[in-house]
Amino acid sequence: MDGAEDDDDLKLIKASAGLLADLEADLPKVLWHKHKTTSDRRRAHRYVKRRDLNRLVQLIEPFQGEPHLLDAKLKTISPPIVDAYLEYIRYGPIPRFAHLDFQSAVCTLLYTLCKVRGYKIIVGFLSNEPRYLDPILGKLEQTVCATEEDASSWKVPYILLLWLSHLLLAPFDLSSISATEPPTDSATYLQLNQLPPLAKRVLRIGLIYLNSPTKAQDAAAAMLVRLAVRPDVVGARLGNALLDAKLPQLSAVVAGTSDTYALLGSLKLLAGIAAAAELSDLVPAIYRSCEEAFENETNGILTSNAVAKKIAIKTLRNIAISSLRSAGTTGDLLDFVQSTNVLENVIDYLLRSLADNDTPVRYAAAKAISLLVLELDHEMGHEVIQAVLDSFKEDLPRSSNGMDFATANPLKWHGLTLALAHTLFKRSASPEQLPDILDALVSALQFQQRTSTGTMLGTNIRDAANFGIWSLARRYTTDELLSVSANSLFKSNRTAEEDSIIQTLATQLILSACLDPAGNIRRGSSAALQEVVGRHPNKVIEGISLVQIVDYQAVSLRSRGMIEVGNNAAGLHSRYWQAVLDGLLAWRGLGSADVLSRENTASSITRLALNKPTSIATDVLQNVLKMIEACPVQEVERLHGLAHIAASVTKAHTSSATKHVISLRTAFGALRIAAEDFSPRVLRSEYPAALARYTTAFCHTLEREVAIYGSGYDKTLIENIDDTANRLLNRHNLDMIPDLVRAVLDFKRAVQAPLGCIEAEALAQPVIKDSMKNTLLNAGRAMALGALASSYTPAGLEGEKATVAATTLCGLLQSVNVDWRITGAQALNLVVQSVQDAEAIDPAIAEMLCAAMHRGLNDYTIDERGDIGSLVRLQCIACTFQIFSTRAFGPHRQATQTLQADIYRLSLEKLDRVRLQAARCHSQDLSQQVSVTDVASVSSQTYFRHVLSPGWQNNTPEHIQRASIQGCISCAGSGAEPLLQASRQVLAAGLQAADDTTLESFFTMFTTVMKGQLSTPTANLQPALALLAFLIDMHLPQRLSSSSSFKWRNLLSVVQKSHHKSNEIPKILEAVHVYIGLADVPVIRTETMKKLISMLRTNPYPHVRIAVAEALYVITGEEVLLEHDWARPAKENAHIVETLTRYAQDA
Repeated sequence: MDGAEDDDDLKLIKASAGLLADLEADLPKVLWHKHKTTSDRRRAHRYVKRRDLNRLVQLIEPFQGEPHLLDAKLKTISPPIVDAYLEYIRYGPIPRFAHLDFQSAVCTLLYTLCKVRGYKIIVGFLSNEPRYLDPILGKLEQTVCATEEDASSWKVPYILLLWLSHLLLAPFDLSSISATEPPTDSATYLQLNQLPPLAKRVLRIGLIYLNSPTKAQDAAAAMLVRLAVRPDVVGARLGNALLDAKLPQLSAVVAGTSDTYALLGSLKLLAGIAAAAELSDLVPAIYRSCEEAFENETNGILTSNAVAKKIAIKTLRNIAISSLRSAGTTGDLLDFVQSTNVLENVIDYLLRSLADNDTPVRYAAAKAISLLVLELDHEMGHEVIQAVLDSFKEDLPRSSNGMDFATANPLKWHGLTLALAHTLFKRSASPEQLPDILDALVSALQFQQRTSTGTMLGTNIRDAANFGIWSLARRYTTDELLSVSANSLFKSNRTAEEDSIIQTLATQLILSACLDPAGNIRRGSSAALQEVVGRHPNKVIEGISLVQIVDYQAVSLRSRGMIEVGNNAAGLHSRYWQAVLDGLLAWRGLGSADVLSRENTASSITRLALNKPTSIATDVLQNVLKMIEACPVQEVERLHGLAHIAASVTKAHTSSATKHVISLRTAFGALRIAAEDFSPRVLRSEYPAALARYTTAFCHTLEREVAIYGSGYDKTLIENIDDTANRLLNRHNLDMIPDLVRAVLDFKRAVQAPLGCIEAEALAQPVIKDSMKNTLLNAGRAMALGALASSYTPAGLEGEKATVAATTLCGLLQSVNVDWRITGAQALNLVVQSVQDAEAIDPAIAEMLCAAMHRGLNDYTIDERGDIGSLVRLQCIACTFQIFSTRAFGPHRQATQTLQADIYRLSLEKLDRVRLQAARCHSQDLSQQVSVTDVASVSSQTYFRHVLSPGWQNNTPEHIQRASIQGCISCAGSGAEPLLQASRQVLAAGLQAADDTTLESFFTMFTTVMKGQLSTPTANLQPALALLAFLIDMHLPQRLSSSSSFKWRNLLSVVQKSHHKSNEIPKILEAVHVYIGLADVPVIRTETMKKLISMLRTNPYPHVRIAVAEALYVITGEEVLLEHDWARPAKENAHIVETLTRYAQDA
């Protein structure tokens, strides 16, 4: 879905330049350090920090999805790594160290590059100078000798084996290269004593790693084959020796005694030998041994292990190709081909493997078939491809209406499609077979199958079809394609009658690129479309414009592909318009498994209809209504999509929809039946929301018809609409409820029918009753009440019904359940929106609404989920914003002034999302001259400098100053660290610059705010104490020490009461911190010390007593406080406390 689908490759393309620049800059730092004595000479590091290596790996790995982006820099990245390693191997033994050794670091980098770009490309950057053969082999032998605890990573032997294999291409005899003598045990090199010493060592190391359970096994097999085909080794018959050593492994498999990793290593080696032309004389022996093992169905490893089956296919492929290439020669291999059915057996095995359960096996079989067809003569290759096409036809039941994939085997289809795609890529298929191939590919492009659990299958098949069409467009000429008649395709695969096959392919690719559920399929189809248009110019209608619209990046998001790209493509020609419409009504649109895609389908069809004359839009609506009537009730997902489409088109074409009232009514009846029971499946499909949208559009159409023709409607229809609305009001998650009830109200008034379920009392009573419960059973009725509160009377928000609605909704803000409070705030927002343009409203209702908002803006409910009251505050902020922008609330200055103070306080809230929304409301409606765009903009010093300044300005109204200090306590007392730093720095700077009169006014109000918090049971005074402690540390209150007017004892009393009988240790510690500063004030020094000494005597918490003792030491400097353990029980230090008491009295 689009909500979770990121355009990662587009981001990578934009970021690639920076990533590569960082890689180039960081790589030398990891590889080299300058010599201590010669500044211009570099030496390779001996060790690398893991974090430095991980950073380089993280810079390379993002390119795995787009490896070609690395190509421009590979020549500057790979050689330095190779050079640094070659410098490193000159060092002697490296002692162990905490950091990663340089060899492991280099091999990790090279392996990462191999993983991203492919080992065949990276190996080309490795040095092939023969002088490095012995050092590299030596390092590889060290990895074998390493103990378990200090063994190198498996990436080290993998890279070194690849490098060694590359070095074996040296055009010199291995005997001419000096090397260390191998071990004397000849069994380690298969008794081949005539081999050069270096070859023996290479053979030994290759055989060791051939049984490795890592990727080093692949490199070892390739290296052994390369060693065996060297001219100076072929004479020693190393290939025969390897065969004699490894063929028994296959016999052990049949007997069930073989080790899995040993078998895989042997298979990889045999596959390599079978592919080597220099060792073609060994093919018969390999085939005879493999035939028994591969065809034995009781063989557990070869029938259950995907890797083994893949290698088996590769081995048989190489055998068959070697056999075919021997046709023009003489010798044992020709006799072998003529005396056995090797080709027939291999082809049969490959065709059966196309339906294997494992994807890698199917890939290998498809590729093998394409390579074999390339080697076969024309007639036999034609037969192999025809066998693939016949398999398609066997597995595709067709009806008169289209293809039925319900019983098709998706695994088999994937393998068959891949096989066709690979043969087309190699141009192995003859042009005579193109009609059947095209029919198969277009069918595969539309393959989809839904399992019993709802999972959609077929993505890999459509991906293979894209590859096949892309290959077809590249490899075959325009004349060859045009020789195929579009009428040769199955009926459901065709588009317009007069379309050529190229135009048909382009149209099918448009549908796939715009509508397919899978992002890789949409992009693959876009690439294939570009190839079709580019390789066959002037054969596709508006081809260039089409390619520009159906762009690879444009179709990355499905919603954008369905709505924007699809409609833009449809606008190019009527054929595209009809094709896109048909595609949207099929499985890619209307039949989508997710709700969002079906809603996007409705939006897209509506736009298609809007772009055409009214008559065509009417035909679209009529077609959709017929589909609703014919759709089974059980298919609620399809009904959900059809209802959305019908609602959207009806709403967009209300004038023409009045001509289809009868059909609309019939469809309404069908949709009502499906909603009789809101089962879990119905609710998951969001069908109620679609029914609400349709009912809304239906009522608007009926109302318009009444207005035009003046006709009424029978009682049954009115009752059905009322019953449907009543059922939908039981839902609490329908955004369509406000529009629904307004449409029903307008319709009933037009036909002069009773309001029924939307009457004020009928809505209010269930809401009042259920608001005491924990479930939101009638929350929908609360939303309806909010939407209709001002519509019951022409006067607007006045009268008895409006009062009932407002009273009910305002009461929800006092509900115990937080969800009901949120619903109440949302419903009140609808009430205020409905009187946006009103000149006046009932004063009592206005006061009631403002009082409810004040209550919600001060909701700080906290439970196990956290500050859930913030959800209520957010909804109330939105409603308050509407109140500030509504003229009717202007005369109620006292009520709105209270809300202004609440918003000002919340604009300093510690929670980011609350602060942001309040700041937006504050900046737009209270003339705040500050840019509010995101969380960062309301967390800066600039923002706090503007918002906090009223706290120390003389002309600030009292309610704003109080709100400023209350908000300041929230953000500067308990916010996140960046918030604390920004707000406290601004606050301290502002108060330091203020005069004493202003400072006294600030702290007087601060004391008043803390006193108010004491009277609120749920208030948390710890933030206020923390902020006061900070201000005391800044020596700001101390400036008022000589002031006779500032009431210090009031402040001391508030601090004392804030932690009276409290069990919250952090709050008590903050109070102790405050007492240290208050002790500097002569007026209250004695009282402060008495309080601290009292806490030392009576507080039950050791941590608190220790803090109090430290505070007293700071105040008095008494050394005796340092000589005792204040964590011990208070009575053990009672005599010291008495001494301190006398000291406090003397002070």
